[in-house]
Amino acid sequence: MLIGFATLAGCTAPYTAPTDNLAKPLERVKPDVTTIDTGALDASDPSAFYVVRRGDTLFSIAWRFEQDPETLRARNELPSDQIQVGQRIKLKGPVPRPPQPVRTPPKVTPTPVKPPPPVAKAEPPKAAPKPAPKPPPATPVPALTGWQWPVDGPVLEGFSERTRFSRSLQLGGDRGAPVKAAAAGRVVYAGDGLVGFGNLVILSHEGKYLSAYGHNDRLLVKVGDVVRRGQTIANMGSTGTDRVKLHFEIRKDGSPINPTGVLPARG
Repeated sequence: MLIGFATLAGCTAPYTAPTDNLAKPLERVKPDVTTIDTGALDASDPSAFYVVRRGDTLFSIAWRFEQDPETLRARNELPSDQIQVGQRIKLKGPVPRPPQPVRTPPKVTPTPVKPPPPVAKAEPPKAAPKPAPKPPPATPVPALTGWQWPVDGPVLEGFSERTRFSRSLQLGGDRGAPVKAAAAGRVVYAGDGLVGFGNLVILSHEGKYLSAYGHNDRLLVKVGDVVRRGQTIANMGSTGTDRVKLHFEIRKDGSPINPTGVLPARG
């Protein structure tokens, strides 16, 4: 009797279980899934690294990503403009400050007192050695004394901020016509590795100016050449575009500027 009473008491405990859903199938809720469209991720985003390819120069990389070449070099702590194929170039991030020289006070050592040396016999003076020949100085870049138009043809399209290619002048002319350096400088890129510019020449000038000459048929200079203002550097053509024209662009501190702001007025 006692055992039966305990069982009955357990069944009458003060708890209630819901009975509405008994024998009904469970409802399954479809989870929300969030996806990322990787097609919207730009591999050329400035926060990434750029791997140097054959034909690249530090200046062409700076031109591609619209950066100041000096800042790009400082960010990567490069001792010069020389880069190697396969090298990773940081396109964004802090620019390290150059190390400051540590000044240490000079050590003061007591001068020992020495007895006077014995008097030696006078010897005839020896002939002075001939100085070693000095290496020839590097060719200096001519000073930036002014600008000139690179070709005589008309302005087909003026400067605008619509696209990265419109921040320039599109100049007309005949195929094979001479393309002249708009100012004295040094060739820092000559090739066809920048998409949309065809055969391209980039010159570096005093004052952190760069000038570019695109769509040429033939390039007449190479990287490292020093050119004077008015020197022929290429022949007009239509590489990378649909007609004969010259893409002419000027940048200051890595940013495009309107070339008509520095070019002389045409008569």
